[in-house]
Amino acid sequence: MPRKTLPIPLSVLLAAFAVFACEAWAGSSLGDITSALDRAKGPADIAREVPVLEAMAQGCRDASVYTQLSRAYYLLGEAEKKKAARLKYFDEAIAASEKALAAGPSDCHALYWRSMAKLQKADIVNSLTALGLVKDALRGLEEVEGKDALYDFAGAYRSRGKVLIEAPSWAFIGDKKKGLALLVKAKELAPGCLVNRLYLAQAYLKNDRAKEAKAEIDYILAAPPDRDKPDDIEVKEDARKLMSEAGKR
Repeated sequence: MPRKTLPIPLSVLLAAFAVFACEAWAGSSLGDITSALDRAKGPADIAREVPVLEAMAQGCRDASVYTQLSRAYYLLGEAEKKKAARLKYFDEAIAASEKALAAGPSDCHALYWRSMAKLQKADIVNSLTALGLVKDALRGLEEVEGKDALYDFAGAYRSRGKVLIEAPSWAFIGDKKKGLALLVKAKELAPGCLVNRLYLAQAYLKNDRAKEAKAEIDYILAAPPDRDKPDDIEVKEDARKLMSEAGKR
């Protein structure tokens, strides 16, 4: 789910954090940075790690460094509201992931973030370009499913399923039944992830299965709030709106 933006532009935050990048790199490992991104509660937390990753990437051929840099750029793009800035971050995420894949072709996590960035970019660019981006992203996500199905809480299944239930069938992408099956799999792999259940509820409604949709919504609304997962608050808000729609079925 999209992160909340801060009143301070992300570009300003990045510039400020860049001043301390060299010092921070000296005392940080890639594992530390990865954990920091895992725990990030907002754009400021993500922006703090980007200059450190950029410094680590200088002259580096470690695929994992570029993978985490791609992830960080993606998260910043997801948090950004301005279209031009969003596009820039997603392009940077794609570029970083391609460097990771050049250094380590089997790095399915880099492939995951490249695919996710391409899906987001497809929402910004013109429709003809978007179709190619989406098709490439879907192929990438399908490959990730076979290599690390649990990554990002079954993110490859979740994201591919979401695209299939939302895309029009005339684009030769949309498939409500297949999308539902993928989202059922995402829930099975990561049942505690509320976003998986929200997307599954949406898929059930699109397949005229309101009873199952309501069961997923009830689970989301009953789940105790997790302060370490700020996105869960947005998921609960979306679930309440979806319950109103489900009640009309």
